[in-house]
Amino acid sequence: MVTRFDHLVIAVSDLGRAVTSYRALGFDVVPGGRHEHHGTHNALIRFGGLDYIELLGVYDAEKAAGSAFSGRRLAEFVRGREGGLVGHCFATDDIEHEVRRAGEAGIEMVGPFEMRRARPDGRTLKWRLAVPFDVPWRRRWPFIIEWDDPDEERLAVEGVGAHENGATAVVGVSVAVRDLQQATYLYSTLLETAPHATGDVENLIASRARFDVRGFALDLLAPAGEGPVQEALERDGEGPFEARVRVGDLAAARVLVPGVAEDGDALRIPADRALGARISLVGKSRT
Repeated sequence: MVTRFDHLVIAVSDLGRAVTSYRALGFDVVPGGRHEHHGTHNALIRFGGLDYIELLGVYDAEKAAGSAFSGRRLAEFVRGREGGLVGHCFATDDIEHEVRRAGEAGIEMVGPFEMRRARPDGRTLKWRLAVPFDVPWRRRWPFIIEWDDPDEERLAVEGVGAHENGATAVVGVSVAVRDLQQATYLYSTLLETAPHATGDVENLIASRARFDVRGFALDLLAPAGEGPVQEALERDGEGPFEARVRVGDLAAARVLVPGVAEDGDALRIPADRALGARISLVGKSRT
């Protein structure tokens, strides 16, 4: 079964620039490693648990072009732009079960197959991955991961971020979809639960179905008219729309993070500073 939210992926055209930009926003960003067969490399923003944000770029364009799984599509996405949200991932303790559940919802999954990442310290992390046909990027559905290493061992190796802006966790992700009813059925099947809240989000001019995944909020957003969600669908198609990051002190974050804008009871980081990603900072009581 799905056990928790695992990570969010932000594609970037220049990983070095992305690291600098996110550190300037008060995030503790550490080197990740390379996915040797796909021509990609990453840096990680880790939080207090096992959740993290992955900044993912291309280091070898030729390898990426030959990668049917992820590198080629990643390179295509960042061509002509600095980056943006491209994927969200949930962890499981039985990935074969998740593949079967996806099939029941009418989604063909690729995998599970083995993946690995060589860390700068020489240690190799391994996991198995299943993605909806045929790549995980810019899809309304998540991809699924089952880590080979026990969570406590991996956390000890990867460490916990100490963020100047007070960030403690990724507490929610919104996904832009065209058909809310169909997407709700899909997620109900994958997560084996019904949405616990539905309604309208007036500032986004959208209808919402919210799922609670062990305290993590997964929102499906469908446009109810011309607005930010409709614009995102027209620009990039279905896929992750926004990430919500909890901070310990919202007032302090307002001072520490340059350029944040009031967005209801949250703070939204300007898209240019987040390299195309829509990220909101929320207080302790919000998801």
